[in-house]
Amino acid sequence: MKLYLFLALLLITSSCGHPSYEAGEKVEADILEVVDGDTIKVDMEKGGRETIRLLLVDAPETIHPDKPVQPYGAEASAFAKEYLPENKNVTIEIDTSIRDDYDRFLAYIWVDGEMFNEKVIEKGLARVAYIIEPNTRYVDRLQQTEEKAREENRGIWSEEGYVTDEGFNPDAVQSGSCESPDIKGNHSSSGDYIYHTPDSPYYEATEAEEMFCSEEEAEKAGFRPVRQ
Repeated sequence: MKLYLFLALLLITSSCGHPSYEAGEKVEADILEVVDGDTIKVDMEKGGRETIRLLLVDAPETIHPDKPVQPYGAEASAFAKEYLPENKNVTIEIDTSIRDDYDRFLAYIWVDGEMFNEKVIEKGLARVAYIIEPNTRYVDRLQQTEEKAREENRGIWSEEGYVTDEGFNPDAVQSGSCESPDIKGNHSSSGDYIYHTPDSPYYEATEAEEMFCSEEEAEKAGFRPVRQ
């Protein structure tokens, strides 16, 4: 009987998917990788590895499979990498519902008492978006921060017509981007952020995770040149 109960318990435990969380719960985590300005990979104290999608935040794209690198996307990624270095301890705060349709963990990230969701908006590197009930705990606060960034023409707000209700319109930006970026950015297996120019020895074999218009843009986003 004891063996049966043990096996039954083991089966129940192994069949469970994600751990359960409560609305408003805060969980400690360590940063694993910054994917882009609004998506972060972490190792959570409860639940293990998760891909966090910042709630109420939309940063310009850098690695979208169907879109080119958008203006200020590299800057948003670089800011996130600086603010959230690898192994940095952070606090993940849950709002109400936890996952999106892509199984990403929806949350706010707190760093040394400051909300990263708010910081990237404050810098003018993201807009308030995806306001979907019931995950709206900080929407008023973030909208106030966004309004200040807009009034001061920071980042994305310095380009008239770039920010729209549907996202970002790269055609409105006259500088700071190019039609055909040809410098490939790649995250190596060792965790390095490396860029390859067309004359780099491994350029053709490199799978681009981000694309840049210039070496300066790549380095600003936290990438280094490949070692020859």
